[in-house]
Amino acid sequence: MNILDLPQFKDFKNNKQVKVLCHKHEIWEHYKGDVFEKYQNEQGKDVFKDVDYIISFIAERHKFARYVGVWKVLSKKKLQNGRYRYRTEGLSNDDDLLERLIVEWGDGNRAWAQWLHPKGNKKVYEILPPNYVKKFPGFYDFILTYRELKELIQNPVPNREWQRMLSAISGVYVILDTKSGDQYVGSACGENGLWGRWKQYSNDPSGGNKLLKELLRKYPRRSDEFQFSVLRVLEPHSTQDTVIEQETLLKEKLGSKVFGLNSN
Repeated sequence: MNILDLPQFKDFKNNKQVKVLCHKHEIWEHYKGDVFEKYQNEQGKDVFKDVDYIISFIAERHKFARYVGVWKVLSKKKLQNGRYRYRTEGLSNDDDLLERLIVEWGDGNRAWAQWLHPKGNKKVYEILPPNYVKKFPGFYDFILTYRELKELIQNPVPNREWQRMLSAISGVYVILDTKSGDQYVGSACGENGLWGRWKQYSNDPSGGNKLLKELLRKYPRRSDEFQFSVLRVLEPHSTQDTVIEQETLLKEKLGSKVFGLNSN
């Protein structure tokens, strides 16, 4: 099955003026909000010349890409610096395949912008369950934004691998405020492990911590800048004393008490 076999794209079967894009993986951090569209709408070359519609993907792992929307190209303007700025209209607000459709794009040397007919009619690799966030890569190989953390906690069924793995360990974690560079080091142990502790943050981004509370009182939207990751994994049966000992050591190593967001 290819893109054009899906009902969402049936209107493009006879339209030769459609381009398919695969943005770099790094663009994921800018995907939500206006930043992504601004990025997509300004190009160094006249990429969207004679284009009616854009079908956009963002690179995933290896040769795959995830669908992020369709845009209608309304107009373009050549800027003084030689770049092109396009005006587009998003058409995918109600599309239930958003962030769920994964296609096989091909190796990294493939052109990032291709005409849908014929090369851009990519093979469908999988359609993820609704509210799926992303694959669990291993305890030390991920960074979660606060938005992603909330989505995982609020949708445990499609993200059950995250729930299973994070519930099975005790450990030490870090919250990075990407706006200031300050860090908060915390720990989790006992029933439901790291998943249970992070569930508290999904309800209250301060997690009950003094300096995080003060920061969020001053900047209520600051949690949008938070990133969560694991510093050390411990056995689920580790004693609280053992976990706190490791937490204290990592606070000292990172200086999160002197320069960061730990008050003790």
